[in-house]
Amino acid sequence: MWRNFTINHVVALLALVLSIASYLVLRRYHFPDKICVGGAILCILVVAIFWSCVLLGTEEDDEE
Repeated sequence: MWRNFTINHVVALLALVLSIASYLVLRRYHFPDKICVGGAILCILVVAIFWSCVLLGTEEDDEE
């Protein structure tokens, strides 16, 4: 089961934890539900964009 667990899965799990935490913090300070859900979705998108840029930057350049 753990053999197929890659760094991409870890990043996705951390993005999920970050989005849940931000949702709960916003709920604690009595923001509207739309703002809480939007903040959680924004956290997931930011992590996805960042991780996509990291993966694109690690490609080998074959321009020799």
